[in-house]
Amino acid sequence: MEAWRSRYLTTSQHLFSEPVVTCVNFLASFMDECKQECLVFQTHHWSEMRREDQSGELVVQLMTFQSLLTAIHSRIETSSVQILFLELTFVNPATATQSFLSGYSKSIFLPFTSSFSSKRTPRVSGSILGEHFNLPVDTGSTGIIIGAPLLPQIGEDEGSPGWEFLSSSRLLYIGRHVKLTVKFHGAKDSEATSVVPVLIVDESLHCPWYNPGADQGACPENEKEPTPNDINKITYMGVGFGRNTPDSGIPFGTPEYNPFLNIKRINGKKVNEEEFRIGYTVSTKGVRLGLTEKKTRGYAWVPLNKGATEDPRDWAPLTMSFKVNNKERFDGNALIDTGIPQMFIQAQPYGFSPNVTIKNDDPPPKFSKRVKPGTKLSFAFPSFDDGGIAGYYFKVGDKRFPSQPLYVAPDAVATGPFVNTGRNFLYGFSIAFDAIGGQFGFLCKLCE
Repeated sequence: MEAWRSRYLTTSQHLFSEPVVTCVNFLASFMDECKQECLVFQTHHWSEMRREDQSGELVVQLMTFQSLLTAIHSRIETSSVQILFLELTFVNPATATQSFLSGYSKSIFLPFTSSFSSKRTPRVSGSILGEHFNLPVDTGSTGIIIGAPLLPQIGEDEGSPGWEFLSSSRLLYIGRHVKLTVKFHGAKDSEATSVVPVLIVDESLHCPWYNPGADQGACPENEKEPTPNDINKITYMGVGFGRNTPDSGIPFGTPEYNPFLNIKRINGKKVNEEEFRIGYTVSTKGVRLGLTEKKTRGYAWVPLNKGATEDPRDWAPLTMSFKVNNKERFDGNALIDTGIPQMFIQAQPYGFSPNVTIKNDDPPPKFSKRVKPGTKLSFAFPSFDDGGIAGYYFKVGDKRFPSQPLYVAPDAVATGPFVNTGRNFLYGFSIAFDAIGGQFGFLCKLCE
């Protein structure tokens, strides 16, 4: 332990003036090398540590990684016991300001209809034309999709042609867009009203070979036949942004189709732009429509680039950096996607390494690739540079890690580095989208 203490104190001196992301990289590397000589407390032991605090034991209050370094210094210098390290997430508190939200006072909370779980997409209560629906909240797509038999009031010839393709499930929905009023039922009998085009689905196909950039709403011919999907059970809602990039082949992924960005009334009263800031937060408890200074306290904000259209609410995907095994850095886009439990990651245009091939329990295909268990992944938003605002680090397959995805799969669909975090990200962070100012917010749930 003396050797590790000496090396640590020598190597880490320069980090105290460095940005928090530099500290993350150093600590991740240091703890990985230290291995059995260092004691690693995962963040799910946070409540236990608070009990230790009451009994007089040492507790690290994780505000920034600089404060964590200070605590580790103290531990090493004053005792021969093992090193204490909290591993999960960080936010830069210097960015956690909501002054741009002063003056905004209107919002409504929509609780999820059941407890948040990795196993299912969270849902909120809503109604359309008097029909009740538990609507999934998918931040990885945009627009409401309802099977035609579920809204028999709508005529067969009503609306304009439209489609939606969900890449994770390879499902193609074909139908008509009809502008409808959607009511969301919130806590304490509150209600929000949105008006958006809804895709009324006349046909749904499982089309694994569909190319979003080339196939405009039709499953192309293939040696295999597409599998029909029962439209009597189709109820879906996408509330994401940045899905209509020029190469996406998603023409209907614009703000006008996003129900959370088109709120017209709250509790029967018309909303106005002086009181209601268009945007939302998502946590494991539910969704809050409308951003206020009070309800976003503690969030750290990442600026977004302008989107592909002239709509002032249209913003490009969240930018990020990631590293594999603390080595090469990749800069690209991120999608915090509540619609799936797994993670997709792409380091280069042609795939990802290291990975392994496994046999599927439910083919086709018969085999799939997975990122190798034990691979170390670290992420920073928007990057590992001085402007790093939030991030996290974990080992693939470590079930002690609260935000561990169901699995991590290499991807080769995007045109550059990309990560889809999956919904388990919400076990570490609550998130926010500011559609007026073009910002994405992070609230680290374990960095109190």
